[in-house]
Amino acid sequence: MTILKKILVAGLSAATLLSAPMAAVSQETDQVGRQAYLDAVKGKKVIFVPISQGMDLNQAWVVVWQRHAARYGFTLEVRDPNGDTNAGIRAMQGAIAEKPDLIIVQNPDVQTYARLLKQAQSAGIKVLQVNMQSATQTDSYVGNDWIEMGKLEMTELAKTCTGPNAPSHKVMWLAGVQTGAANIYMRTGIDEILKQYPELELVSDQPADYSSEKARQITETVLQQHPDLCGIMGIWDNAEVGAGAAVVAAGKQDQVTIVTNGAGSETGCKSIENGLLDVIFNFNAPIQGEISAQQISELLQHPEREAGSEKTIFFGPITRVDKNNATGRNCWKLDDFK
Repeated sequence: MTILKKILVAGLSAATLLSAPMAAVSQETDQVGRQAYLDAVKGKKVIFVPISQGMDLNQAWVVVWQRHAARYGFTLEVRDPNGDTNAGIRAMQGAIAEKPDLIIVQNPDVQTYARLLKQAQSAGIKVLQVNMQSATQTDSYVGNDWIEMGKLEMTELAKTCTGPNAPSHKVMWLAGVQTGAANIYMRTGIDEILKQYPELELVSDQPADYSSEKARQITETVLQQHPDLCGIMGIWDNAEVGAGAAVVAAGKQDQVTIVTNGAGSETGCKSIENGLLDVIFNFNAPIQGEISAQQISELLQHPEREAGSEKTIFFGPITRVDKNNATGRNCWKLDDFK
């Protein structure tokens, strides 16, 4: 055999020896932890008790979670009380009796479900709260830092209503439900900013109960009492369009600045475009849904951790949206991510 042939034979033999185990490895290796995760979440049961599925943020969350459930093989059931607190209590009681692996809850206020959440944890059911907290802390909360939200909104008005061209230092707050977590904690943030700007005068603090019609009526009355009103801050963009309508009807859209917050849907951007709102602090419900989906996975894949043994909080991002950036990802439509 020539030297060249010997070199070729040796090379082929070495290649055969090397390729065999490599092929075996490629066939046998799974992504680290993948199968354990799939096995852990498959077949699990999750129940969501919202305030009402009629709200844009709730619809966005559920679309994201249903997609997540279909992908990984667990079930998601929605028990919608449609804004009825008593129906919500019954929905929570029914959910606890079924003993699912996880209950997701959007609290109507800080006290209504407090005992029921403790009961669920005592029964070994993990609980994830979204965007509206109870006085009872559970395994996880994903949503807004409402104190920060109150500070952001009132600071926005302070910049306008303490400036040299301000019509007055008068501002008003259109609250939501006075016993709701968002309302209670936002007021804490508001008060912090009012202390920093003592010249600001809060001339009205009334709950509109998330109703655009009630927001319109309150705003009409305040404008009659304080025709030099400078600013309005609210708690939900879908309600504050009523305030915007009252301001436009009074011909004061160039005088009164309206600041609120919202889930980031296309309707909020259109309200800015139509001149009904000036600034929305957007907490982007689809992003909240994705963060919550991660928490769902986290809670389902660790059955060895007892309900209530760990308590985590995640405050989602907030984006300031005005007429300059009321486009694209700041203005989602539900069909975009179904």
